Amino acid sequence: MFRLMDTYHGFKLMEEAKIKEIDSVARIFEHVKSGARLLHLENKDDNKVFSISFRTTPQDDTGVPHIIEHAVLCGSKKFKTKDVFTDMAKSSLKTFINAMTFPDKTCYPISSRNQKDFFNLDGSIFRCSVLSKYI
Repeated sequence: MFRLMDTYHGFKLMEEAKIKEIDSVARIFEHVKSGARLLHLENKDDNKVFSISFRTTPQDDTGVPHIIEHAVLCGSKKFKTKDVFTDMAKSSLKTFINAMTFPDKTCYPISSRNQKDFFNLDGSIFRCSVLSKYI
C-alpha cells in the first residue's frame, strides 16, 4: 500500500520495517515542508493511538516546560474552553488521555477503540488545542 519515498498528505515515507516482537509494521514519515517526523505503527490492535510530542529542553530548573504543558490544554482558537483536557476526559470514550513532561520532551497522547471518538479527539479538539493556541 505504501511505497518508500512517496508522499502522503505532505509526508514522505522514509523508512519501513517489520517489528516481529509487537507484530507490527513501523513506518517513519517526514513532513516535506517542516521536517516533522511521524511514526506510524500498523497492527491488528483495535486501540487507536495518537501522540504529538515536542522537544522541550529546559534552560533552567524553573519548570517552564511543565507550565506550558498545562497552558496548552486551556483551549484553542476553535474551542474556547478553560480545560480541554478535563472536558475531553469526561465526554469521551477514550481509553487513555494525558499530557506528560519529561526532562527533554513534552507529549500529548490519546487513544480510543471507537474510531469516531478517536478522530474527534485527535482532529477536532486535541490537535487544535496543541497547535492552535490563542494564549
